[in-house]
Amino acid sequence: MAVLFTSTLFLGTAVLALWIDVRVPSLAPAGITLRALFAALMLAACTFVPIATGTYVALYGTVFGVLAPLLIAMWLSALWLLRAAADALVSRY
Repeated sequence: MAVLFTSTLFLGTAVLALWIDVRVPSLAPAGITLRALFAALMLAACTFVPIATGTYVALYGTVFGVLAPLLIAMWLSALWLLRAAADALVSRY
């Protein structure tokens, strides 16, 4: 059951990030350097999230209130970085 929840959480946040990217493309930073910096910051922020396991309310509060928005931001930064890399390759050739 935990694997199903974790997979759904990651897939759901990825779909939400893709939707945000398609809906509001102007949110992306301008250059590849800023996009890489944002991706590194989001990865660092996701590693330091404390998950409260005392009660179910605390657990779900930290998962959906803290971790899910950070995962969405991490997926967004990955999309932006991949798009910047693809644009750099296309403009080079």
